[in-house]
Amino acid sequence: MPEDAERKGLGTPATRAGILEKLVSTGFLERKKNKKTVQLLPSHDAVSLITVLPEQLQSPLLTAEWEYRLGEIERGELAPEDFMAGISAMLQELVRTYRMIKGTEYLFTPPREVVGKCPRCGGDVAELQKGFFCQNEGCKFAIWKNNKWWELKRKQPTKAVVTALLKDGRAHVTGLYSEKTGKTYDATVVLEDDGKYANFKLAFDRQKGGKR
Repeated sequence: MPEDAERKGLGTPATRAGILEKLVSTGFLERKKNKKTVQLLPSHDAVSLITVLPEQLQSPLLTAEWEYRLGEIERGELAPEDFMAGISAMLQELVRTYRMIKGTEYLFTPPREVVGKCPRCGGDVAELQKGFFCQNEGCKFAIWKNNKWWELKRKQPTKAVVTALLKDGRAHVTGLYSEKTGKTYDATVVLEDDGKYANFKLAFDRQKGGKR
């Protein structure tokens, strides 16, 4: 990254974490854990996107330059109209001169399959490598495949299970592990979303005679 990029204000501590989490949830960043170290690495789709983008848009210096100009607007040193005119002129030039790269249709993964509707915003929920995520910008609903609740029961939420949870709020799951008995059992998993986290609890179907 050019030295000028950081000096001109490429992101702030308050926004970087949110940007990184969004890149992870949308499949452009992957977390790689190695003992106590966690690395953030670009995914296949991220590398493909960089491959097809014009070189000018790939540079972090462009974002830093825009941040710097916004600071000038805030200080009254630059008119907003001049800033937007510069962006408009740049985009027109990029569209006019850009040439399609052959073979790019093979770079990206197929469109994500929608498994249900988000209980928070009603948007589409799709399966990604790390879990099931709402595709609406700004919505953070997610059912992670490595969720601790599921790990304790030695199960992982499957597409079929998540589809049922999103449709009915519950799904019948077999082979759940009991830490208390060391045995497995079947139960109904109930989704309880509190607006911040997707939580789960168990419900047991009543059998004849009032027993569970």
